Amino acid sequence: MSENTKQGCSCCGQDSYSVLVGDQAQDKAVEERGLNRGQFLKILGLGALGLSTIPGSRAFAAAEQQQTAQIIKGGDDRMIVDQANKELRISASVTKNGSAPSILDWGRRFQGFFGAKGGKMESYFIFTTQIDRRDIDTSLQSIGVTSRRQIPMSEVKQRTGLKPTTSHSDYLDGDPVICTIRFIKDGQIVEAAIEDFIEEKISVQGTDVIKPYTPHFVYHGTAEAINFPSGCILCPSDCNGGIITDNVLPLKTTVNYYRVNWKRMPAVGTKVEIVLRSIYGPNRLSSTQA
Repeated sequence: MSENTKQGCSCCGQDSYSVLVGDQAQDKAVEERGLNRGQFLKILGLGALGLSTIPGSRAFAAAEQQQTAQIIKGGDDRMIVDQANKELRISASVTKNGSAPSILDWGRRFQGFFGAKGGKMESYFIFTTQIDRRDIDTSLQSIGVTSRRQIPMSEVKQRTGLKPTTSHSDYLDGDPVICTIRFIKDGQIVEAAIEDFIEEKISVQGTDVIKPYTPHFVYHGTAEAINFPSGCILCPSDCNGGIITDNVLPLKTTVNYYRVNWKRMPAVGTKVEIVLRSIYGPNRLSSTQA
């Protein structure tokens, strides 16, 4: 217990921890809860239902009948633009190129973890879709997700890195976005956040520390605005070469290391469903809207 916790409560002079939770120790109960987020897979339903973006499944047939949903085709993949739930559901394949950074070992990168087939950065992706990124970009906007700051490539050098002059303008910005991955495992449809499949390593006083990947994904749309052909959709390192990014650090500040956890990932070649939604949910509560 910290010294701050041991200090007396201002109203009664007692130990504030004891006042709130009593004398019973809570640490053991917390330790015994078992699963942590990195182990968790949310069960959504029976695998027999199938994924809603895979033709031939019961879930896809139901989506075809949904009046508030639009289905967009790209090669073998499908995207469902669900206006009722304000989300995109995009089919993609698990892909693995061991020579790319972060795939088999720790590496720094700004290239996307999720991207469109045919893009110049395709070999970096672990989730690859044949849906055109232009369709994904416009569909995100159609469900009410808004960009707030885009940064052109001509400004990359001046805005990269944390420094005394760093300001808000050095970060891409937009509505925060949640990205989850759905797939079939052991006869069940399961789901987890994309960050649950990726590890992160940082340096703390010269020591490497492996930690949960804790991104803050936002929609900015820069790559489509400047017609940048990377194919990247969802990127780390606040990269302006895609349309969604983790803006925890300023533009293209690649100081942290990432590694894909293949023990958690679906098998290579597996068809998965990528779900993109605004944190503001189905009520279109983006702060930039009237």
